[in-house]
Amino acid sequence: MDFAREGSGPVVVLIPGLGCDHRLWRPVGRRLAERHTVVYPRTWGTGSIRAAAEGVVSVLDAVGAREAAVAGLSMGGYVTFELLRHHAERLWAVALVDTTPFGDTPDRRSKRDQVLRLIERGEFDAVLGTYAESVLAPHNARGPLRDLLVDMGRTIGPEAFARDVAAIRDRGHYEDVLPSIRVPTLFASGELDGLTPPELAHRAAERVPGARVAVVPGAGHMTPIEAPEALAQILSDFLDQTAPNAGSREP
Repeated sequence: MDFAREGSGPVVVLIPGLGCDHRLWRPVGRRLAERHTVVYPRTWGTGSIRAAAEGVVSVLDAVGAREAAVAGLSMGGYVTFELLRHHAERLWAVALVDTTPFGDTPDRRSKRDQVLRLIERGEFDAVLGTYAESVLAPHNARGPLRDLLVDMGRTIGPEAFARDVAAIRDRGHYEDVLPSIRVPTLFASGELDGLTPPELAHRAAERVPGARVAVVPGAGHMTPIEAPEALAQILSDFLDQTAPNAGSREP
């Protein structure tokens, strides 16, 4: 799996959401890179949440990290849950951002099927515009953040986007993972996230021993670009408080 990295210190992996590339996390990653090795894996387009998780493990091997902290947004959170299910020994902390361990409702699955049909009909640009507006807080739904999301989606392309939509639809759920988590865990959610609202973060955290919850004011579902300074501070504080003495091996 391809990846980019910056900084030095304990390894932190930042996994993007649907339709997003490394630019989603870059505003936060630059701040974290002051004290960490920040890794941006190319997880999109695999067509499988499990395959994306295995790709992240290969990235850890490539940078020589025995273990890492992982932060995943939305689909990136599902990848993080897969890592917790199959490779928990490679993690020293996890941040689950604007995501949920709970499975799709029938209505949500139906909407994902509708998106796939639109892409098949060649209406990818329309899909991107609607998607961008739905994941941003209302005050961000028009303007540069919308344009950035659309541009990231176009860069990824309709085939990879469709594969990821199908992978999300078919992922099942991760409720079984929650009580088994034994590493420091943070659930973070944008205050105005309409897809995975803060109450879902609280519901999930209640089932993870010692889990923390942070709500980011004014942000929608795309917290890393909507409130980068606030989220960077939340993650920086969390990582500082949970980093193991031995730490991840510095690449």
